[in-house]
Amino acid sequence: MNIQFITSDEHYGHEAIIGYCNRPYATAREGIDFMIARHNSVVPRNKNVVTLHAGDMFWNSLTQKEAEDILYQLNGSHAFLYGNHDELMEESPWLRSQFLFCKGENKVGGAHLINHQNKKLLVSHFAHRVWERSHKGSYHVYGHSHQELPPSGFSFDIGVEGHDYRPWSLEEIWSRMDTLEQGHVIPKDKIWAGKSDE
Repeated sequence: MNIQFITSDEHYGHEAIIGYCNRPYATAREGIDFMIARHNSVVPRNKNVVTLHAGDMFWNSLTQKEAEDILYQLNGSHAFLYGNHDELMEESPWLRSQFLFCKGENKVGGAHLINHQNKKLLVSHFAHRVWERSHKGSYHVYGHSHQELPPSGFSFDIGVEGHDYRPWSLEEIWSRMDTLEQGHVIPKDKIWAGKSDE
């Protein structure tokens, strides 16, 4: 699967998010059009290009048909990780079937591991303090915090507020990681004997 873009916390159809996060539009309807335009400004009209949405995509005020209309207007193909406001996805098997995969559970979240340029990238809705091979320099991106949680080690908030409301490309994520410093390190004398891959 060719995941090339990652985003989170679009909150399509959520009126209150405008004030909570000082979003640059006046109504939920205007926000839908704005967010679709921002997505399509970077993701090409190519079904082989996959965007991974890391939770809180559709607000529960939308109907299944409204969510379907939004999804059909977004360029590329799509995969999904649950966040904590994904009741619409939880309640609609048909809507879930429109994604290449859906992982996790509403209110619990989901995670997906990507291998890119000889590095592992863990994507999830919620931030982790440690993750697969974080002590070996692997990467992590998350949503949920709406830019209120600062980066920690090789991890940062992938949500739309931190990237001009556009999905991040993997290349942009790797460039951003180059500006961060590894946080979690296990000293060599503490690594379990016989577990060189840990």
